[in-house]
Amino acid sequence: MQRTDLAGLIDSLGPAAFYEKTRDLLAAGTLTPDDFSLRRLAEACGIFGGPSFGGPGDRGVADGLAALREAAAGPDRAPIALLSEERLSEHAPGARTDLFRVVTAELLARKVAEGYDATAGLIGDSLVTVVKATGRGAKIAGFTATAGPTTIPEGHEYEESTFAEKFVTSEESKQGRILSVTEELIAFDQTGEVFRRAIRLGEGLRQERERTIVRAVADAEVGNPVYRPNGVGEALYAADGSNRNLIGPANTTSPTHAAALPLDDWAALDAARSYRATEVLDDRIDGQRRPILAPATQVLVPESLSGTARGIVEATEIRRTVDGTTTVSGNPHRRLEVLSSPFLDELGAEGRRDWYLGDFKKQFVWTEVWPVQTFLQRSDGPAAFERDVALRVKARYFGGISATDTAFVTKVVGG
Repeated sequence: MQRTDLAGLIDSLGPAAFYEKTRDLLAAGTLTPDDFSLRRLAEACGIFGGPSFGGPGDRGVADGLAALREAAAGPDRAPIALLSEERLSEHAPGARTDLFRVVTAELLARKVAEGYDATAGLIGDSLVTVVKATGRGAKIAGFTATAGPTTIPEGHEYEESTFAEKFVTSEESKQGRILSVTEELIAFDQTGEVFRRAIRLGEGLRQERERTIVRAVADAEVGNPVYRPNGVGEALYAADGSNRNLIGPANTTSPTHAAALPLDDWAALDAARSYRATEVLDDRIDGQRRPILAPATQVLVPESLSGTARGIVEATEIRRTVDGTTTVSGNPHRRLEVLSSPFLDELGAEGRRDWYLGDFKKQFVWTEVWPVQTFLQRSDGPAAFERDVALRVKARYFGGISATDTAFVTKVVGG
């Protein structure tokens, strides 16, 4: 495929319509970024001159041109998203250079998103409820529980229920990276390498978000607690058990659960569920505190315990032997979802033993100020002169995780 073929198509459509047809075909899935050669596109836009060299992008460009030609007779185009109509007008100076920039931005943004959306092995979204935020440090409001109904004798007044306001504050941070694309990567038609780097950029962002969520669920960030009641950070899993969400040796609040509980068979899950049924109480202020209805739906473990946990949960039956008599029953834990992450193993010996039981989405929220975003910049500064950088890609997100309560997830010290 010669440069003049692509250049001729841009001439016939005009830069604005060429971009919009390309964008629409990418959105529809008729084209993919892999159908493009950045060098061919650069040549057609006048970025590089000289002869065309054969390369792996030829076939994709041919397919892309055919799709673009077929779409050229489509309906009226929508407004330009990245640059104004005037900037991409064929009569505007630098229109073809701007066309290369906006089309490349569209292609690389899709590749960054492809890497970010590759969720194989990731569990973060199963641990949090995503909440859109308009700013950082938001207050997440709630109320203490109210007392239940009471018996009312005939002719007597009803009792008033009282409750108090409470809130936690969120904490967000901005995460991002820049990827520089050199002239050589474009000139030597290394489009595949450029796209691979864009995918890695997206994957890196997603894995950083994943690590942030998993470590926060374990309340592992020293000096940055995930639980901030009334705006003041405190340990989510208080060692003395005062938050009623910890089974472990230092628990003085619930003495019958003041011992390590390794996850080695179904009895450990039974014991943890017993703790949640009897020790996890509501926060009413006008009556006797009572157990809450918060059935466990998930168990979170380090990768070191993943095989053990899955073996326990996926077993079809449970055998109990009492006084020499063995009984066989169905496995009551089979409905639990097992989640595992190496970011727990990363916490050291304790991280490889401890495990968590509960309904994580009810307790943890991810406040999202900005979703993942991608920006492309022509490098007209020192990087272009010193390192032959043709363009730079920036990807970022702005968000954070917070615990809104303490009752829905229990940490179990495993040893």
